[in-house]
Amino acid sequence: MEGISRIDSDDTHGWFVRVYYKTPKVHRKFFSDSIWGGKEKALERAKEYRVEYVRKYPPPKKLPYKREPIASNTSGVNGVSETFVRSRTGRKIPCFCVFWAPRRNERRCKKFYHHKHDSREAAFEAAVEFRKEREKEILRLHKAGKR
Repeated sequence: MEGISRIDSDDTHGWFVRVYYKTPKVHRKFFSDSIWGGKEKALERAKEYRVEYVRKYPPPKKLPYKREPIASNTSGVNGVSETFVRSRTGRKIPCFCVFWAPRRNERRCKKFYHHKHDSREAAFEAAVEFRKEREKEILRLHKAGKR
């Protein structure tokens, strides 16, 4: 029984309902055996209450991609990282790489080279804009049930 637990202490007997959504708040309510007419009736009411609460306040919809960058991200934008590619001669060519997953288990990457966008800042702006477009595409696929 998800979110429902039994409490039997010295003078407290009943069922405790908790509804957790990934927020700091937790909704909780206690169903006492003595008030609801016994252990079984209190449990039935606790189950009904939990179903009613979740129906009335559904969990927040989760995005199919992370909104915030992970701790090791240095660009400040989720899915955009600065890296380099080696040329045939071994020279380092700096670029920004945009990562995204249009479908589950399908990873993609597109590189934005500094020299092709005239500057590092221009390459970064192009990479960020491209990432935003990919996020819109991912959201569209998610809503259509194709992700």
